[in-house]
Amino acid sequence: MTDPANRLNRLRALLAERDLDAALIVHPANRFYLSGFTADDHGPDESSGVLLIDRAGATLLTSPTNLPWAESESRVPVAGWERPWERFVGKRLRDEGTVRVGFEDAALTVASHGALMTAAGGEVALVPLGDATRSLRAVKEPAELALMAEAIRLTDDVFVAATADLQPGTSERALAWRIEREMRERGADGPAFQTIVAAGPHGARPHHAAGDRPIAAGEPIIIDMGARLGGYAADLTRTVWIGEPTPRLRAVYTVVESAQRAALGALRAGLTGKAADAIAREVITAAGHERDFGHGLGHGLGIGVHEAPSLGTTSADILSEGQVVTVEPGVYLPGWGGVRIEDVGVIEADGFRVLTGAPKTPPD
Repeated sequence: MTDPANRLNRLRALLAERDLDAALIVHPANRFYLSGFTADDHGPDESSGVLLIDRAGATLLTSPTNLPWAESESRVPVAGWERPWERFVGKRLRDEGTVRVGFEDAALTVASHGALMTAAGGEVALVPLGDATRSLRAVKEPAELALMAEAIRLTDDVFVAATADLQPGTSERALAWRIEREMRERGADGPAFQTIVAAGPHGARPHHAAGDRPIAAGEPIIIDMGARLGGYAADLTRTVWIGEPTPRLRAVYTVVESAQRAALGALRAGLTGKAADAIAREVITAAGHERDFGHGLGHGLGIGVHEAPSLGTTSADILSEGQVVTVEPGVYLPGWGGVRIEDVGVIEADGFRVLTGAPKTPPD
């Protein structure tokens, strides 16, 4: 079981360090992490609830429509608000005499910030929290690791089932739907993100919306997928093909696989995200594909599909025990396609424990 009291106490310690009286949590992922309420927002201007945390307590505020749902899930007390929520919360802060309130500046809209300030009056100061709440989620608790391992195992099984007996002529869209249907049937909450099936030339795009293009024999097929389970995301990329791969596909696949193997063997606590990226990038550069690897090596994974830490060319993040990250080098060649291989694992003191078990398809 997760420990919500510990999470709240860690946030309160942060408030004390910054001389803040309270924190207003509006980002859906952080709201779920600190309260257990699973509702997502329809948009940045349509909040499903806000979490108000001070040094003594915490309250999840939500609409009367969401109130019974929130009460069934939340690990903190729940109360209804009156719309607009900004006026309701601002007045509450003013009436309670709260002076300095930390807010999630990366998630609160300018309009909501202005409405809060107007309702709270001049005695209340809204202080940006920066990455503070996001960083709380970077190191995973044992219960989170167990849940993520289950989501990853489910994703592995879905990949095997959905790609079995794949035939030429199947469209990207049909394969993506097959993957997402398998996720649902095996108990997932749903896909953690839009499933990518990028065949042939479409594989030169690191991100791609599956379309009606039929898959041909011998060409690379990048599949990027992940199930969501219990609020946590899995993330898996495999490059496969139907029949025999072309010589070019064999060569590019071997480069990417070698780059990933080098990174997997080097990851450990204390390494920077920049250094981790450089290990894989060196292999790809030596093979003549320096300009064909246009994204970072990987990213943190958890409630969000992209979390701290970052593994990229400019990342100063220092890897810590208990962080879960992706390792996904790729080579992308416009007009031909691409190869990406992605695994997920846990940073440990002396290495990297891979959680992903989906088979890879070596070209030999």
